[in-house]
Amino acid sequence: MVRMSGKSSLRYKPKFTSSTGNSIMQCTVETILPSQRVIDDGDMRLWRALPLPARTSLGPFVFIDHYRHRSRRGIGDSPHPHAGIEVISYLLEGGVEHRDSLGFKDRQEAGDAQWIRAGRGMLHAEQPSGGRHGLQLWTSLPPEQKLAEPAYASFRAADIPEIAHAGALVRVIAGRVEGVEGPMKTTSPTLFAHVRLGPGAGITLPVGNVAELGLYVLDGSLDLGAGSQLGPGALAVLASGEQITLTATKDQRVDVALLGGAPVQGAVLFGGPFVMDTPERLAQAKRDFASGKMGRLDGVPF
Repeated sequence: MVRMSGKSSLRYKPKFTSSTGNSIMQCTVETILPSQRVIDDGDMRLWRALPLPARTSLGPFVFIDHYRHRSRRGIGDSPHPHAGIEVISYLLEGGVEHRDSLGFKDRQEAGDAQWIRAGRGMLHAEQPSGGRHGLQLWTSLPPEQKLAEPAYASFRAADIPEIAHAGALVRVIAGRVEGVEGPMKTTSPTLFAHVRLGPGAGITLPVGNVAELGLYVLDGSLDLGAGSQLGPGALAVLASGEQITLTATKDQRVDVALLGGAPVQGAVLFGGPFVMDTPERLAQAKRDFASGKMGRLDGVPF
């Protein structure tokens, strides 16, 4: 099992620098949405960037949680179910032990990513080994895949390809950026990349014609020009374009999640950890969990 040693073994240089031609359409910021601070108790901070009253989805993403905590306490550390979604986890700092009702046991460390297709339903638990900082994302499965068989995959930091350029580093987890494809294969077309820029650094990246695209600032601030900045906890929805230019402010490093893909198919109905497209399916998911049809983990559901 390969672990992060500070560098990916899959590193690429961009084909061009940040200068662009006039014929290429640039992605621009269309809307800026501040995330909601759900928890802030001195030990844990949790920001929720989706769903929001002003917007409920971005591409296939219907849930974006950004968390940072100091102790072994964590969201999701006790067994709990999911159904109707794919769960994508990405760890920036710390470590966590994963267990699930499918029989998988795994450990995530900084730079690792994890994918779960919950489908018709499964249970998992994530126990932190100490403080951690990361993202948990949900994508809504298309109606015809809502009841798919559950599946699990994990991706080590060294196996996630990187694009390196003069103070900028882009880790492509899912989808394609600059011709580099991430290892995570999702049901719906999905883009997920982690961009890290040193103080004052910038990079321009082709993203193709992604139907819906946005970025979430994890740390630091992006320079939007004309004295404007995009700070931590902000979700920026971008107008469609073929490439995106990101520039850090001069005083600090910035970490950004680039997110997008094909729009959600069907209705999106939340029932706690379940996301279905009809009230009947949502009610059935709750019954399936209560009866043990989604499996059991540490005596849960009974």
